Amino acid sequence: MQARIFAAAFAFGLMISGTAVADEVWSLPSGNQLVYDRDVGNVAVLTYRAEQGLDSGQIFVVGLGGQFEGRGSYQAYWVEADDAGAACPASIVDAEGNTWRRWGIATVSFASRSFPSRITISRGECLGAPSGRITARPVVGAGVR
Repeated sequence: MQARIFAAAFAFGLMISGTAVADEVWSLPSGNQLVYDRDVGNVAVLTYRAEQGLDSGQIFVVGLGGQFEGRGSYQAYWVEADDAGAACPASIVDAEGNTWRRWGIATVSFASRSFPSRITISRGECLGAPSGRITARPVVGAGVR
């Protein structure tokens, strides 16, 4: 009987720990939200509503997956559906095996070592170096959509 209770408590604990990722949300200057959606190994996948197109954009942040403390600056790449803008001359395959024709290199930097923290994102088109900056502010409490 005690073994069953322990197994049920352990499984419940795993379910709860798996939901913590989606609790991190930031507000972009456009008013859209950037969401820490999931981990693929050591790669964190952040999702956002693209400025154009129908599908969500994604930022694959290498080294951030499962890293909830001690955050800093990371190399990343972003992807969007073809209807969001011009395609690159070459396609890439993301950490989940999906092929994309609209993508680019990015950097993601956290202002603080854990959430809540502002994020600064720079991105380039295709193989172009990241340029410009977008600052996303953490959303806490009732502001999460």
